[in-house]
Amino acid sequence: MNVSVVIPSYKSEKLISRTIHSVINAGVAPNNIYVIEDGIFDNTRKKIEDISGINHISYSKNKGAPYARNLGLDRVNTSYVMFIDSDDFVSTQLIKGLVDSSNLHNADISFGPWRLDGDSMRKGEIRQPPYLDSEDWIFNWINNECVPTCSVLWRTEKLKKIGGWDERLKKNQDGELAIRGLINTKNISISQEGYSTYWQHNSQLRVSKAPIEDRLFASEVVYEHILNWINSNNNLVEYKKSLGRYCCKVAWIAQSEEYENDSDKWISRAKRLGYENDGYNKKTILLSRVFGFDTAIKIKSELRTLTSYLK
Repeated sequence: MNVSVVIPSYKSEKLISRTIHSVINAGVAPNNIYVIEDGIFDNTRKKIEDISGINHISYSKNKGAPYARNLGLDRVNTSYVMFIDSDDFVSTQLIKGLVDSSNLHNADISFGPWRLDGDSMRKGEIRQPPYLDSEDWIFNWINNECVPTCSVLWRTEKLKKIGGWDERLKKNQDGELAIRGLINTKNISISQEGYSTYWQHNSQLRVSKAPIEDRLFASEVVYEHILNWINSNNNLVEYKKSLGRYCCKVAWIAQSEEYENDSDKWISRAKRLGYENDGYNKKTILLSRVFGFDTAIKIKSELRTLTSYLK
């Protein structure tokens, strides 16, 4: 297959072998696999050396996953590329299905199935990406459900043309890249073959625990991308309310962390875009109508904490 896989690695000695073997078993040639060790802190090198033929690049200082992914991307010369984190893995049919779908539809971005699994949780059901055009994909991504990067195939030339990964971001790097990619192409395809496993665990190393400032900065970048895109074409005005819904969602996140000024800013943006609700989905709209905006956010946060405790 004319595809490469870039695997950013950070303190990944426990799971990196599983990831690499899954990619090889899915049909990717070892010489098209790039493991980028983002800082040398454990025995990851020894695990990699046990698997012959793959490309291993390491450097002593941790520079972040986007830097590592771009370093790998610079070395890719195949038509397609995927980025799979060092704790995720793929089934034997996923990558071939994505490549076949992309070839058939001349796609720049192809989405495939995935499931959640991980420490102290039950194996999730396989989820299928919906069939949408690129415009609707943008708002499905920010307002409903995204696709983990381990189930996304990129046309290498297109990805390099739009600038690769944004190295400023510590949070939602894959979401920002997906939005930027979807804004810049209408050539999307869907595969229903195989699946990836998006691994969840409680490690303090995960960027999912990034500070609220990093989350809000990433949201700002995504917002600017979409707003500029809408303003560039009068035919896209209909999407303003959908962007407003996203602004409302970010406002809830900011308020839940007691960042009131940021919350007010995002609510104002939502209103200017024509989104009048105080919630971003049925549950939050109902809560805000019954209890008011501030109290509704506290209730939602407490329910989320209780749910996490009961797991």
